[in-house]
Amino acid sequence: MSVGRETRLSAWIERFAAHFEKEGFPLIGGRILGYLLVCQPSERTAAELSQELEASSGSISTNLKFLVNQGLVTKRTRRGRQAAQYRINEKRWGDLVRAKLDALVSVRDLTEAGMRLMSGDPERAVRLRAVDDLYAWLATELPAVWDRRPSSAR
Repeated sequence: MSVGRETRLSAWIERFAAHFEKEGFPLIGGRILGYLLVCQPSERTAAELSQELEASSGSISTNLKFLVNQGLVTKRTRRGRQAAQYRINEKRWGDLVRAKLDALVSVRDLTEAGMRLMSGDPERAVRLRAVDDLYAWLATELPAVWDRRPSSAR
């Protein structure tokens, strides 16, 4: 692979990691995810990840444990091989997305409760009503969107 492509790939991994950091993932965890999505071969040891991502072995180890616990990365050991190998568990990405959709829809419970509290004071509920309307729409639409996802995303 050319040096320019590797530089662009490194920049993409950083953007990927920054996105997932906004969603609560550690930055190094996002880098590991991004790297494991595109590396060849698809499995890497913690030492290889540390070298490739220029991160400390402790940070890699901590974040691999986090990602394995999340189910997004699998750990495999092989007889006769000392180091475990890690790879992306692409089947669990749907679970991650589904949890995010469920969290969005569950905000509706909060807005509905707020609307009940404000039932005698519609003037105070104006802003809450706008938010409740948005979440009511999401609660109606998102399940249907999820059900229409392509079979490759199931």
